[in-house]
Amino acid sequence: MSDVLQLTLYLAEMDAYQRVNDTYEHYFDEAYPARTTVGVCELLGGAAVTVDSVVAME
Repeated sequence: MSDVLQLTLYLAEMDAYQRVNDTYEHYFDEAYPARTTVGVCELLGGAAVTVDSVVAME
């Protein structure tokens, strides 16, 4: 997880933001990756959250 540079989170329900934020803090250490959160009307397959990430690779 230390190689994750940036996340874009798409949330079908912005009410879930705090739960997502708590999960984010659980899996990542401080200096957190950059993050953008976007509220959307609907996600493919009825998903609650979709994540797009940028990861450093050697």
